[in-house]
Amino acid sequence: PLWDFKIGKIVTEIIVVTSLMTAGLKIGTNYNLADWKKPLALICITMPLFMVAVFLLSKYILGLSNLLSLLLAAVLVPTDPVLANDLQLEEHQDLEEKDTGLRFTLTAEAGINDGIAFPFIFLAILYSQSSSFLAIDWTYFFSYYILYKIVVGSIVGCVIGYVFSYFVHRHNKKDKKNILSGFIALALTFLSYGVGEIFHSYGFISVFCSGIFMQYFSKKRKQNRIEHTMLHYVEETEKLMVAIWTIFFGGSIMSGILGYTDITGIIVSLIIVLLIRPIMGYLAMLTTNFTKPKKLAISFFGIKGIGSFFYLSYALVNGNFDNYDNLIGIVSYVVLFSIIIHGITSLSVIDYLKNYNEK
Repeated sequence: PLWDFKIGKIVTEIIVVTSLMTAGLKIGTNYNLADWKKPLALICITMPLFMVAVFLLSKYILGLSNLLSLLLAAVLVPTDPVLANDLQLEEHQDLEEKDTGLRFTLTAEAGINDGIAFPFIFLAILYSQSSSFLAIDWTYFFSYYILYKIVVGSIVGCVIGYVFSYFVHRHNKKDKKNILSGFIALALTFLSYGVGEIFHSYGFISVFCSGIFMQYFSKKRKQNRIEHTMLHYVEETEKLMVAIWTIFFGGSIMSGILGYTDITGIIVSLIIVLLIRPIMGYLAMLTTNFTKPKKLAISFFGIKGIGSFFYLSYALVNGNFDNYDNLIGIVSYVVLFSIIIHGITSLSVIDYLKNYNEK
């Protein structure tokens, strides 16, 4: 029923925006362009190649229509910022001691691609509302859904984060303790998201950029660092919501959500998790100076999760899609396999890299 998707959209939306604020707060403004090139390689190379591969699998192996194949590819392309928490940065990074390896790359990728994936969702929605793929207004799509929404969403988030950081910087140490509260962090999360949506931009990007720039004036370790209160509160709130979502996801599995697809869908889901993302991720990592173990690890941990359920719910609520049951089953299997496989291997991989002085 439509109301189920509406509720699912709202719940997953809240969890994802909270997670994006956490990711932004951890990164801060201490990274330069050379550092950002590594996660951006995953955005510019892995994302489009991943979508093409999933589209071809969906069309020629699963036998889905072009429309549903495009939607599935768009839904599965984001690396989830929620379930990937254990592999992401553990705390706010300082200018002098910052992680530029696996944790930073995965944190930044998850923060960026949850917003960058949105244009492809809208492309599928527009396709569902058009007589054909070529009938889509491509000039409007590129100018509005890609250029305007991404640029304005980024500006909104940067401005909100910068202004907040500036006013915090102007207060004395005693006042900062009152300002830097966890509730303020959550308020700014939804403020950034709301303002981004008011300007018809991508609120996900606004929240992530806001989290980054909220620490613009507090780079030095000796200052009253924002993560002592704001980051920890938002992170714990996120973990609580994830725990609740996991219970409901388990209940959905017990209720038969996995039955929406067949053995072919199960095999394709495994291929997506074990082959498609690792291969496409490794191609992007070839452009970096990481060691081979680190390249393999970053490529492998393209965790899929709550964000995919949000995008699927959003598309089904706003588009004209038919016979989409198979997509629900496949997305559920991909997320389930990702939770199990990546959950079991993540700590072992981190320990392995630490033993070899990798970050």
